[in-house]
Amino acid sequence: MTRDFLDALTRRYLAYVDTFRDPDGRLPEMLQLKLDHTLGVVADARRIMAGEGWPEPLCVLGEACALLHDAGRYSQIREFGTFQDSRSIDHARRGVEVIERERWLAPLPDDERKEVLASVALHNRKEVPASLKAEAAELTHMVRDADKLDIFRVMEVAIADGSLERNPEIAWDLQTHGLPSPELVDAVSRGRAVSYTWIKSLSDFVLIQVGWLNGGMHFRTALQLARERRVLEFREAYLKTLTGDAGVDRCCAAARAHMSERLGTPTDK
Repeated sequence: MTRDFLDALTRRYLAYVDTFRDPDGRLPEMLQLKLDHTLGVVADARRIMAGEGWPEPLCVLGEACALLHDAGRYSQIREFGTFQDSRSIDHARRGVEVIERERWLAPLPDDERKEVLASVALHNRKEVPASLKAEAAELTHMVRDADKLDIFRVMEVAIADGSLERNPEIAWDLQTHGLPSPELVDAVSRGRAVSYTWIKSLSDFVLIQVGWLNGGMHFRTALQLARERRVLEFREAYLKTLTGDAGVDRCCAAARAHMSERLGTPTDK
């Protein structure tokens, strides 16, 4: 894949997004949020790949993976009125269907096309299959890390500007107050994978993100970016406004310890 192809792909992707605009040319707020998120994921993908020293051809391919990772979101919310896969469709699978239908990757060599499609199909899975070929696995892990980094931003902006109250769909329409699910607290504090079926409250939703900081980020660069952006501190403070449950402290302490172990203390260079 060349930079010229990536530029053309970006134009075609944005033209597709334009088909979801209202007659006045505006995207509905939740779709604008997804477009902004996608562009944020592309930007963080570039940062991760640069930090990890990836060669230019792989960086170009990685940007394409990041650009297309949420291609299924636009038709998902138009058809079902929700971004919750459990209440609608698997948005990653829908994304693959959109990419194939639009023939965005048709000119690419078969191996590159398959790698991009794999990264889209697997970016929302609980784990990346161990059987995935090495380069496809690295691309998928990169997209998953970049996705998490921008989800941190989306959540923080939504809390700060009040859009979480206007559009509770951002956090799955979850009840604002409520004790964290014990099984989720246990898994997050131990750095174990979680089931989204455990999420019952906004506290759970935020704790999932804390869990990403305790073993859920594949690349060191991604974890370093999260620390520089103080995403743990933001979530720790916000969770204290939602619940006084001791499990929150345990989860945040575990995430902080993991980050320090992997990155060194914050003063290290």
